[in-house]
Amino acid sequence: MVEPGENDGHAEAAPSDIPWRRVVGLVRPMWRPVALMVGLSVAGVLIGLVPPLALGQLVDGLTEKNDTVEAAVLATVIGLSIVFEASAYILSDGMYARNAGRLYRNLRLQMFAGAARRARSGEDTTGLPSLFISDAETLERITLTLLDSGGMLLVEFVSAVIAMSLLESWSGVVAIPLLAGTWFITRRMQEPAARAGERRQEELEAMTNSITRELERNDDPLAAQRFKGSTERLMRAETRLGWLMALNLQGSGGLARLGPFAVVVAAALIGTKQVGTLIALYLLAQRVFWSFDGLVDLSLGMHSVRGPVARCFDLIDTPERELEPAAP
Repeated sequence: MVEPGENDGHAEAAPSDIPWRRVVGLVRPMWRPVALMVGLSVAGVLIGLVPPLALGQLVDGLTEKNDTVEAAVLATVIGLSIVFEASAYILSDGMYARNAGRLYRNLRLQMFAGAARRARSGEDTTGLPSLFISDAETLERITLTLLDSGGMLLVEFVSAVIAMSLLESWSGVVAIPLLAGTWFITRRMQEPAARAGERRQEELEAMTNSITRELERNDDPLAAQRFKGSTERLMRAETRLGWLMALNLQGSGGLARLGPFAVVVAAALIGTKQVGTLIALYLLAQRVFWSFDGLVDLSLGMHSVRGPVARCFDLIDTPERELEPAAP
């Protein structure tokens, strides 16, 4: 018979839903620096559209008109846009680090208050330090990463699609079935990876608890053997997760690399002969497919954080209980 709290190796508890209202409450006190961070990232994305568009005009100008003056102006524009794009990302990344630090500090203070209540009530606090490190840091994925990376990817996808369609109106029609195929295949590959991520987190927590438990009874000759068993289970879970993540990331990445080639080949077959236009289409299509792939991959992170997020808020919500008097 399996004791409560032990894993029988088959049944797995269904992960809790993410408490979005409470997550938003963690970010709300610092919404101004977060909004500025996202704004800088979006500005970098929009500025990043200038080089592929200008490069196409530069190549067409040189090959068709041999206009070196226009080429020099466009080359200057490309250089300045790259500098401004990099500057926007540097500022955004710096603000990201500051915002992440504030988020961790506020969350860990709330978790510490719950841990203190748990300790005062005499409950077991074994394994709580791991919650303050690995579990607490998962909140970043559904707060700052979701806002920053998600906003960047969405703006990049929409703006690149618009720019590509303005350059060649039919290019969006070519991209739609390829994007749909990328979404379908990537989503199917994400499901086992999400389950493997949850399993790895469970084994990591079990290994952390095993450290404290076995050190308390280090005179037991089987303590080291039991701890070795927990580390081996964690190793197997991490290996499985690594393979599935590689399949997911590299598989979807391969599909994303295929899309731009398909757009350019279709453009050449339809009759686009300008070399600069083909180059610009390829660079814009890269942005379309890579950003779309990134948006789909974000959902994998949403699956993998549900357990750790639930544990963090469960610790925060620890009620104040009086320690029961010892039996006479």
